[in-house]
Amino acid sequence: MFFIRYVTLIGNVFPQFLICCFLLFVDFRMGYQVGSLWFWAYLVNLILKNTIRKRRPPKQDWLITKVSGFSFPSGHSLTSLVLFWSIVKYFEIAAPFSYFLYALPVILGASRFYLKVHYPEDIVGGWAIAIFFLHFFESKVLDFQFNFYGFFYDICHVLL
Repeated sequence: MFFIRYVTLIGNVFPQFLICCFLLFVDFRMGYQVGSLWFWAYLVNLILKNTIRKRRPPKQDWLITKVSGFSFPSGHSLTSLVLFWSIVKYFEIAAPFSYFLYALPVILGASRFYLKVHYPEDIVGGWAIAIFFLHFFESKVLDFQFNFYGFFYDICHVLL
């Protein structure tokens, strides 16, 4: 049970945001690309959740208590897949660590089902939307974001 809760924490928004910030220190350009993709995927997730407004499973079945928002799509599944698969791609992570990063969104999604806070279709839908997003919108997001690259670079380097 401890492992499932720990893995679920890794998929939350704030730790993912911190990972994106850390990647800016490792390699600013690559970190900016990964962070941009993650940000837009998170925004897509929020828009879909608040448009579809699907209710979660019954609260008395949950194995954790701090869950809010709507059920579809699973934000853990969607944003973690975009984040971790983008890290592998842009930072050219080699095996065996890349296998872990590819598997982590699957583990996160499974943890959400195990904790009974999502239906299976919410999790699979999150993965499907993430893969669709990466396949069809990755280049468009990065083209749009590079319009702001210089501005963001200057802000980050002034603050640091």
